[in-house]
Amino acid sequence: MPEKQLLGIIASHRRGGNAEIVVKAVAGQMKGWRLSMIRLPQLSIMPCKGCYACLRPGVLCNLDDDMEWLLDRMAEPDAILAAAPNYVMGPVGIMKMLADRALQASPRYELFKSKKTAVALTLGREDYRGYADTALMAQVTALGFTVSNIELFYGTHPGEVALEKDFEEKTARLARSLLTGGEMGPMLSDRCPRCRSDLFRIRDGVFECAICKSLARPEGDKLKFYYFHPEFSDEGKIEHMKWLFGKKQEYSALKEKLSAVQDRYRDGLWLSPPGT
Repeated sequence: MPEKQLLGIIASHRRGGNAEIVVKAVAGQMKGWRLSMIRLPQLSIMPCKGCYACLRPGVLCNLDDDMEWLLDRMAEPDAILAAAPNYVMGPVGIMKMLADRALQASPRYELFKSKKTAVALTLGREDYRGYADTALMAQVTALGFTVSNIELFYGTHPGEVALEKDFEEKTARLARSLLTGGEMGPMLSDRCPRCRSDLFRIRDGVFECAICKSLARPEGDKLKFYYFHPEFSDEGKIEHMKWLFGKKQEYSALKEKLSAVQDRYRDGLWLSPPGT
């Protein structure tokens, strides 16, 4: 039987840091699997230009960086574990850079959707978790993956997460979710059942998920979800891609009018570092 493959996506620049240790500890509990890893800060991932060129069938992104190589590597394994540290109450910025290239990943959505995927967030203190866990799940989901579980690992110094008494329990849960694609940890027990967000806005007396616009009413100390916005279903995501492609085609008809607007705002004083 062929050896199963686990890909660890490490968003931390720190070698031997907590994110790397979590991934290796999880892989150590997945007997018969081979772990390979990618350290995101070592890659060249450029900001998306918003040109929509990659929406055209058969057209690759024209940015000369490592993103296409990374998407190819993500397509290969049987499961993926993404681990990122919390910086300033949110996931480290390279994760947002990755998620911003979601249109480039869209031809692989069907493949990515069925791939067993989990995420791990490392952070120093619960007080400063902020939106980090919800954002990390949303960023990985933006690329087309379905996140089955998330675990939070606390520790500031490199290796400190492994000193926590529940370290083995949490890594075991992540391993089981990657092996089965099913088990959810306690972090997901009372969140939006579609996108796993725990961030909500109050709209007309009900709670609206800040990520996917699902609606819920409070029932005791729980939320009862009763509406899921079609824009964020699988079909809705496909329709959104079609809408974006339509906007790309629409541009040629509006180009002269839009250029006139741009001309009115073209001048300005720009500050740049020396040598740029």
